[in-house]
Amino acid sequence: MYILNSVEYEAHRFQGVSSDVVNALVDALLVGLDDYTIDERGDVGSWVRIACIQGLAAISELLLSILVTDDASIPTLELYFPPEKYHAIAAGLLKQGVERLDNVRQEAGIYFMKLLKMPLPPVGGMDRWRLHGLSLLNDLFLRCVTPSVNI
Repeated sequence: MYILNSVEYEAHRFQGVSSDVVNALVDALLVGLDDYTIDERGDVGSWVRIACIQGLAAISELLLSILVTDDASIPTLELYFPPEKYHAIAAGLLKQGVERLDNVRQEAGIYFMKLLKMPLPPVGGMDRWRLHGLSLLNDLFLRCVTPSVNI
């Protein structure tokens, strides 16, 4: 979480944190979604996957909120958060949503729903960030949400 807090502090100004660092962080979290390590403590890979789910959602929310509210950052949008990374994050969360462990599926579902609710960046070509089949995803994930679900 220290890394994400540091990225949040610096990314708001887009000084001190290069796009390479942000992309390396996202790449590391995406790789963590494929961790299926098992040892004497049990399925430790599921702990890693859950942490990566939470981290990917947090960094997506952070970058999209900064990019939506800070006009000065818009020219660097694709360097910090290219559409391909956004789509890879969504795909990774969906993949975790069909895993066999209930706790992993639940985390993936919660954070995928958050991802669906995030506004797209207000830039030319913003459709490149739009998820394929978005209306179907919204129908499947958001239409049936009851008021008791806290996301």
